[in-house]
Amino acid sequence: MQITINNQSYTFDEYVSLEHAVESLSLEDTTGIALALNEEIIPRSQWSETILTNEDKIIIIGAVAGG
Repeated sequence: MQITINNQSYTFDEYVSLEHAVESLSLEDTTGIALALNEEIIPRSQWSETILTNEDKIIIIGAVAGG
């Protein structure tokens, strides 16, 4: 199954959770990020139960501090 993450294509087995897909990227730190699945923000509490389907699009949004 093909999934797009931040405009890059990845191949996953079927029945992959949003959490697993992000973990597979080996990001150093996932605190302070939000995930949008097909342009809808998914709460962190739902990442593990959100199952991806073919051609889903994930955008990783990083928090920015400033003032």
